[in-house]
Amino acid sequence: MTFVENIFVLLAAPLLACLPFVKGRSRVMAIFMLCGMTCCLLSAYVNAFFIGWVGAGEVAGAVEVAPVVEETIKLLPILFYLLVLEPQVEDAELAIVAVSVGFATLESGLYLATGELTTPALLALRGMGTSMMHLTTGVLVGYGLTRVWTRPWLKVAGTTGLLCLAMTFHGLYNVLVAAGGMAQTMAVCLPLLTLASVLLMRLRRSH
Repeated sequence: MTFVENIFVLLAAPLLACLPFVKGRSRVMAIFMLCGMTCCLLSAYVNAFFIGWVGAGEVAGAVEVAPVVEETIKLLPILFYLLVLEPQVEDAELAIVAVSVGFATLESGLYLATGELTTPALLALRGMGTSMMHLTTGVLVGYGLTRVWTRPWLKVAGTTGLLCLAMTFHGLYNVLVAAGGMAQTMAVCLPLLTLASVLLMRLRRSH
């Protein structure tokens, strides 16, 4: 196996082993975290293919290729879940968040294993920035999907719009990171502020 696949096996094995011992939403969480890790592994291959195909540089690949590939692949297991199993709203939202968490977990593990995160600043950017960015796109897509799918005439258009929103958010984050300096600080703040806004909105709706 390649280096990437070895890391995938090490991180995914405990989740796979726990499946016979958990039920209900705990099993949904574990299954879709595994799906998220698998999406991350597939994205690594697909990103490399398209970056090589179009001859994109490091920055162009991160800004133009990665957001499209990663957000599309992250959405695939959720679409399968919604189309085939027709889950409850709470289960669907949990699944979408779990996919994002699994994706971010494997991606962070790969960065740690390659030795690229050598300073506290890079660790903070990875943990508080990129990981939160993946979680934010998952939350935004999940919050939207569970609402547009209650209206049959909105399913296709709504899903496409939410996917484009996730790609744009992801691309904007990568642009800010690539710019460096103060822009990197803004990149870290962007997903955190977005998540805080979503939580505040949900709290207001629940009261």
